Amino acid sequence: MQKMIPRLTSRQRYWLEHIQACEASGKSMVEYAATQGFPVQTLYASKKRLTNKGVLSGVHSPRFQRVQVLEANSGSQWWIGLPNGVSAAFVGEVDGGSLRTILSAAAAVD
Repeated sequence: MQKMIPRLTSRQRYWLEHIQACEASGKSMVEYAATQGFPVQTLYASKKRLTNKGVLSGVHSPRFQRVQVLEANSGSQWWIGLPNGVSAAFVGEVDGGSLRTILSAAAAVD
């Protein structure tokens, strides 16, 4: 049984293309909207309308990614490689807030 896709106006197709481009870019909706020069609220509202219309799934894909420990290290040296090719390395104890700051900054690099 094939799912019926509702007819879309040109405006709805425009926003659907942006939503799909945002998801494909790996950027957050806030980052994507800023790079495109429109308010993020418009992108959120369009996504909600298209979800309610049945065009988009209401299920969000997780932003977390599965990791694999390549080598166990009992020392306090850390190296983290991110999907965007950026890596972060540091030595010593790291608290959660600092780690969050480091990873957020590294993940934001294009």
